Amino acid sequence: IDREERTVAALLTRFRALVTLAAEPVQDGATKEVAAAHGLQMEVEGSALVRATEDLLQLTRELKELWLFGPLRGINEGEGEGQMNVDSQKVGELVEAVLKRVGE
Repeated sequence: IDREERTVAALLTRFRALVTLAAEPVQDGATKEVAAAHGLQMEVEGSALVRATEDLLQLTRELKELWLFGPLRGINEGEGEGQMNVDSQKVGELVEAVLKRVGE
């Protein structure tokens, strides 16, 4: 949740800065250098806004993966420890029994 809040705050901060730069009135007698610096500031803020959006998309992608697949577990960790081995042995025995019946 903290990561989500930081990402949204960065996104809003960059958007506010970009809107502020865009709405800033042009000064009388502004030179090309001032206009270039202003344009560069807007470009930097726009790039930062895109990066903040990408970070938010990455977070949503990670949340979806965790929701679908769950957190990764270590070896022999989680519910039913050792149960998979027992189940696979039972399945193997059942398959062998069916094959013997078919072969007879």
